[in-house]
Amino acid sequence: MPGRSLKLGFSHDYWTMGAKMPFLWHPDSVPHLLISGITGGGKSVCAQYILNQLLDTSAEISIADFKAGGDWDGIVPDYGEYLECDEILKDFYNSFLAAIRGKEHHEKYLLFDEFSSYALSKDTKGFKELMGMVSHVAFMGRSFGYHLILISQQFNAKVIDTAIREQFGVKLYMGSTISTESAAMLFPNCQIDKASHLPAHCGYISIPEKELDIIQMPYIAEPRRLKDLLAAKGCRRQGG
Repeated sequence: MPGRSLKLGFSHDYWTMGAKMPFLWHPDSVPHLLISGITGGGKSVCAQYILNQLLDTSAEISIADFKAGGDWDGIVPDYGEYLECDEILKDFYNSFLAAIRGKEHHEKYLLFDEFSSYALSKDTKGFKELMGMVSHVAFMGRSFGYHLILISQQFNAKVIDTAIREQFGVKLYMGSTISTESAAMLFPNCQIDKASHLPAHCGYISIPEKELDIIQMPYIAEPRRLKDLLAAKGCRRQGG
């Protein structure tokens, strides 16, 4: 669907004034998204907030959850956790190759939780194969409607090198504080006062329109209810 936009969260500056000014992600023009952050910082809620919107569309969604933490199971049929992530990724990539060969355009998303841990669990050969697939989709996915949403506590240059990182036009870091390494990786051209503490449910965001801003996520009193909502939507999509 041309022109799709998804809310990522809201401008903290406007939020403090009682207004809701959303940050928007336009996958057609900015195909890929990185979400990072400390444990409990809100990265899973942020990703679920985005997935909730995608489930209202006709987009095809695959989910790989290397940490197998219970945030993503039971939502879409194309789901795998821990060692099953290999199959989810390969199926997504093979579909991408088929789209290239057939000169087809789809709308497909791969949401991958704890991607860095998954990548670093690979031996040298497996890591090289993984990075080859990710790089290929990162560079060419936009032309064929394939999108990556990679989530991890921390991304570093070994997992996501500079060339790949530059293909991710939207980058988020959820949490009150950010490490020097994460700041350099996600927001390399920005000065962040790492001694400052952001308010609860906030983080940093970089979008094509602005290299650095503060994003505010809505407070979710009962995160389990959001997961249940996602599962119910997924069931309806499957005709259940």
